[in-house]
Amino acid sequence: MKVDDTIHDYRLVEEIDHGGSDRLFFRCVKNDTAYIMIRDKDIEHYIRLHQHLASRKIAVPDIYWYDIEERIMVQEDLGNSSLYELCISGFKLQEIYKQAIDELLRLQIDGRPGAPVTSRYDEEHIRWEQEYFQEFFLLQYCGITQDALRNIEEDLAGIASRTRALAEPISDYLMHRDFQSQNIYYKDARIRIIDFQSARIGPLTYDLGSLLKDAYVDIDQQAERVLFDYYYSGLRAKNIKITLEELWQVYRLTALQRGMQALGAFANLSLNKNKKHFRKYIPRGVQLLMQGTEETEYKSLYAVLSSLKT
Repeated sequence: MKVDDTIHDYRLVEEIDHGGSDRLFFRCVKNDTAYIMIRDKDIEHYIRLHQHLASRKIAVPDIYWYDIEERIMVQEDLGNSSLYELCISGFKLQEIYKQAIDELLRLQIDGRPGAPVTSRYDEEHIRWEQEYFQEFFLLQYCGITQDALRNIEEDLAGIASRTRALAEPISDYLMHRDFQSQNIYYKDARIRIIDFQSARIGPLTYDLGSLLKDAYVDIDQQAERVLFDYYYSGLRAKNIKITLEELWQVYRLTALQRGMQALGAFANLSLNKNKKHFRKYIPRGVQLLMQGTEETEYKSLYAVLSSLKT
């Protein structure tokens, strides 16, 4: 780290709109080298977690300088080659997605011991995600009635309790919690992971659902299954004891949770935070959630989703 630097050593070039984050991002330059400057009110937590992940050889961007009092840090510029950008440019992605899965496994399993994370993905947080989905997506964005909400209460409670129960054997791992194509970069033939500051301790499959059921990109169900099987082979190589069918059942449930959380976020960001471009991801998000509930016992939730005009 460049301990002798000050903020004045870096010349700001442009502000960067980084997804739904409340943090501020700028591209800056020093000595003809580009960096990313971040202003983050919780910078101490980010740096603590970054140092832990880096010590475990997880592929996070390098930090070059920070000032705790000013809540500012300067880190590696990863360019524009996120998985999202590569996907929409038509790049052949299966091998890069396999690299992303390899890195995910390292984060979840190798990054777990000693992780400076106390928050857990427990049933309370599961229900919070569901309430977020109901408040911002179903009520505010879609305008459904309270009666319609009451009709899905039993389904949501069932998803929460079943997720907690089935996921319990694989719930003591490090979760990124937003492991999707816009937070995964490809630079110098290596995966890099950003926006890990919301990490929790929880089930392995939530992050996998974020990656493979990602509303930003279109991964078809055949490719999803190939990559799911690849993830399972990686778990076996790390001696995680779970059958393929057990993992698939937990994956489907946690992917439903992730899908609800994502739709709540898209609605909240577009309606309340003036980030209207998130609207365009809502139809794909609804489609993924419908796929997840179509052949399940959650008929009321599927019926509500089917009735939406997004």
